[in-house]
Amino acid sequence: MNGGSTNVGLSRIRVVLAAILLTFCSTFSHGQAAAAAPGVAAAQSHAPVLAARFVGVLNTKSAKAGDAIAAKTMTGLKLGDLDIPKGSTIAGTVASVQSKEAGHGTSTLAVKFDHVELKSGAILRIQGLIVAIGPVSNDDGLGANSVLSRGGAGSIPGTDPSMEIGHAGNRDDIPAGSTMEDVALALHFDAAGATELRGIHRDIRLDPYVMVKVALFRAA
Repeated sequence: MNGGSTNVGLSRIRVVLAAILLTFCSTFSHGQAAAAAPGVAAAQSHAPVLAARFVGVLNTKSAKAGDAIAAKTMTGLKLGDLDIPKGSTIAGTVASVQSKEAGHGTSTLAVKFDHVELKSGAILRIQGLIVAIGPVSNDDGLGANSVLSRGGAGSIPGTDPSMEIGHAGNRDDIPAGSTMEDVALALHFDAAGATELRGIHRDIRLDPYVMVKVALFRAA
């Protein structure tokens, strides 16, 4: 009889310990994810943000690591002694790239914005995090990358899937995250200090019909 009671007691202890362990593991995993992928809203609240449109064309089909990349600011920014006039250039390089073919259906593009070229010719060193990217229309109201429905990038750890699309027109604002069809935007810097885009079953093309909002951080 005592042996039966002892077995029941041990079984109950095992169940309780298993429940505690499961709770601990879930909490730890959630904490890791939160630390690895800070949200767009948090980045925007702690850093000034500039809206810009890409200059030239860059495509994951042909781009190479080290290629120059640039976007022309659509608005100015004046904050204390920081003065970035409209028409300045946010510039940097491609940190890494993978075509859809090489990635067996998934393309990736890591962009590292590291300086702003002011209209005066001065250079401002920064670390730029892309917090929003999406298509904008041309003067006729239709952009080369226009999308009329939700993307479908799916759930990718550390990325923000395409959200519901709205016509951006020629405005200087787009929703946070990615509104490019089937393109996800990582919400954090990678190890190289770059922002990563991921194309699902497509190559990624950046051109003057694509707009970004870049949060500016002090260069390390």
